[in-house]
Amino acid sequence: MKNQENVTVSQEERFLFDLQGFVVLRNILSQAESAEYLEVLRCLEPKNYADEWMKSVGAGRPTRETGRQQQIRLNGLPRLDSIFDQLIAQPKILPYLYEFIGQPQLINTWSISKSLGAQVGGWHRGVPTTDYSYRNNVIGSRMLNVVYFLTDNGPEDGCIVALPGGHKSNIDLEWNQYSGLQLPGAVAVTGKAGDVLLLSETVLHDGLPKTTETVRSNLYYNYVHAHYNVMTREPRNCHHFYFPPEIRQRFNPKQLELTTWMELALWEY
Repeated sequence: MKNQENVTVSQEERFLFDLQGFVVLRNILSQAESAEYLEVLRCLEPKNYADEWMKSVGAGRPTRETGRQQQIRLNGLPRLDSIFDQLIAQPKILPYLYEFIGQPQLINTWSISKSLGAQVGGWHRGVPTTDYSYRNNVIGSRMLNVVYFLTDNGPEDGCIVALPGGHKSNIDLEWNQYSGLQLPGAVAVTGKAGDVLLLSETVLHDGLPKTTETVRSNLYYNYVHAHYNVMTREPRNCHHFYFPPEIRQRFNPKQLELTTWMELALWEY
């Protein structure tokens, strides 16, 4: 368990991350911190967002997504409230970003809240398995998802389900033929409010159905290696990836460091 800001990544954590493609860190956020983020999120979720930028690019993901049954997703969190700036360079997570990515840069932020009746989304990975490497005692995950559990994530809460070792798999299946834990080797990734999942996006993952009454909410901060060309990944969604100068002027030095690529991008929407 890591609770100090001067944390170092242990050999056991490196072993587990390389073996599984993910690791869960316990008690990263206090109960009070989790509750504070959750309170802000609950205020933001019912709002309507104009998304004028979408008219210029022709499409893209809206700020508030409700297309999935009993699920709300908000995109571009620091654009919505400055409280989310704090997690860009969360001190207890920073050592893991450097250890597992090397030169981390924030690419995307979003939240997902699931209510009773939410269903699986479909097995997927963000980048191919070739974007994970281990050479000369160095772990290299080109894209890493940092998932903050603001509420408990139990097996019935619609928690994330992942395929341990899926970041190194060489044989593909028809992923859409398997639902949740039906996929051979799949495991539910569970935790309490305040825990954090570090997941290489080369790992196959999905979400389980939500069968409990309470709302499950997570925050997602997605990082890539500095050599990744962020603006070409999903051109119509660059609005959520990029933060303009009036937002970045709030950032502290570490937050600025992890968003340096934004100084080189031109996005006026």
